[in-house]
Amino acid sequence: MTAPGIVIAAPESGVGKTTFTAGLCRALARRGVRVQPFKAGPDFIDPSYHTLAAGRECRNLDGFLTSPSTLPFLYARGCAGADVAVVEGVMGLYDGIGSEGRNSTASLARTLSLPVVLLLDATKGATSLAATALGFATLSTTEEGRRVPPPSVVGVILCGLREGELKTLISEAVERFAGLPVLGSIRQVPEAHFPSRHLGLIPAAERSELSLQLERLADAIDEGVSLERLTALAKAPSIPAGASFPPEVSRVLEAAPRQGARIAVARDKVFTFYYRDGLDLLEELGAELLETSPAADAALPEEIDGLYLGGGYPEEFLGELSGNESYLADLRRWRVLGLPVYAECGGMMYLAREITGRNGERADLAGLLDLSVTMTGRLRRFGYVEARLEEETLLASRGEMLRGHEFHYSESAGEPPTAYLVRRASRPEVCWNEGYVRPNLLASYVHLHFWGCPGAAARFVDTCRNWRNAHVR
Repeated sequence: MTAPGIVIAAPESGVGKTTFTAGLCRALARRGVRVQPFKAGPDFIDPSYHTLAAGRECRNLDGFLTSPSTLPFLYARGCAGADVAVVEGVMGLYDGIGSEGRNSTASLARTLSLPVVLLLDATKGATSLAATALGFATLSTTEEGRRVPPPSVVGVILCGLREGELKTLISEAVERFAGLPVLGSIRQVPEAHFPSRHLGLIPAAERSELSLQLERLADAIDEGVSLERLTALAKAPSIPAGASFPPEVSRVLEAAPRQGARIAVARDKVFTFYYRDGLDLLEELGAELLETSPAADAALPEEIDGLYLGGGYPEEFLGELSGNESYLADLRRWRVLGLPVYAECGGMMYLAREITGRNGERADLAGLLDLSVTMTGRLRRFGYVEARLEEETLLASRGEMLRGHEFHYSESAGEPPTAYLVRRASRPEVCWNEGYVRPNLLASYVHLHFWGCPGAAARFVDTCRNWRNAHVR
């Protein structure tokens, strides 16, 4: 048995899932509960809030980027040593790919047999909220053409409502007509507002005041929600016995050489978009991960065999990145030597010749790719994708297919993209070319989850190790 868990969901985005989940994690943690936070879907920013709130690193659960069969293993690994798990859903409960809502929060809850607590915006209705709750608790959808039951919705939380007659009215209506217990309400907490920018919330690493805000949210949850009733509803999913890894991951690990590689990972206030489980898998494959800051360090770590540049907000820190000339020079020196480099989205932008920010400011960057990147002020790509390799790369061979996610407001001009042929998962007829390849270098807008492509993770580590063995320092 692993830790019992509960899913926090809502009818739509904007109700307050992230705010409530972060506050709930903090309220439980300060009671001495070891709470493991998870985030459904391909999100890098919300998990930074839950990590700070819980004191344990938040992990992602995504049935598209990995696979539904992998989710129980990732859940169990993440819950090691935890008393309870709290999973924040994504978008509305049934929202996913296509009209079926594939890979939705509802699908995740069904896969893990986790109960769902539904947040309702109590500022926009009264008795009608009972109809909303009933509909979400009983909607039967389809998956791959077969009828599937709704997830187990076990309770309701009212959001944005103070104590009073209206709260009593709504609670009575939901319990009487929807048959669901109202576990409490959380009032609006103006002093705990979470500001946003173009990709979502401002990451926790940039917000010095966040710890105090989390305390105020936890206060509001303690006041208005029965944590005892809520946690009593948590349920432990059934996890396949006798295996630490899914078969596809086990095969890759069994074939991996024992000799590893030292890989620098850009992790600072600029580059924060990584899946914790993906980094763990690189370590399982023998990689020693060394954190490095392109914004603050004078140079890359010594004696490295590769570099992983994840996503983030380079456009928000152009002065610090372009002004760190010693680091840029050291990166160029390593690349002359052939250092393997894998870069995603913001990491790819950092490798470009220049970036023009949202306010028109321009900065020279690494220049390892002949690209000029411009922030457009509107969403360019968003959603799940399937990326077929069009060239041999340090992650996979030509013709292989990788599943990923894109979410960016920038566009690049310059050399043509040749690495991938990318198809939108929701509309396979929509496709485009993406990504840039050099010897021992792959950079693109596509974010990958290595548990969904363990062979790519192994090939990256192998490339780094082989380069080290062939390179005379």
